[in-house]
Amino acid sequence: MFGDKIAKIEKLVEKKKFEPLIALASDKKMDVRLAAIAGLGRIDVDEAYNALVPMLRENEAEVRIAAGKALATLGRPSARVHIEHQIHAEKDAKVAEELKKSLSVLHTKE
Repeated sequence: MFGDKIAKIEKLVEKKKFEPLIALASDKKMDVRLAAIAGLGRIDVDEAYNALVPMLRENEAEVRIAAGKALATLGRPSARVHIEHQIHAEKDAKVAEELKKSLSVLHTKE
């Protein structure tokens, strides 16, 4: 079943079906969550962007990092403000460093 969800995520991305990806971003299995978050970063629609922004403040460090990467992948200039804010608020040095990397990727797309 786990592998099925990962394969399903790729198909959802190909079809630009963001609603199921948003749901899978809350899956109980972290690998599924992270794959869904990455998938949202590949679908440039407002709903995907709006789902990713609050994930920058999730409890799990891996989710915050994945959300930053996904927002950078989307390449929307408005994501910069959200990522910068989280960098300043971030208590985990590793997450802050990863978000800085996402910010530099975003800068290259602007």
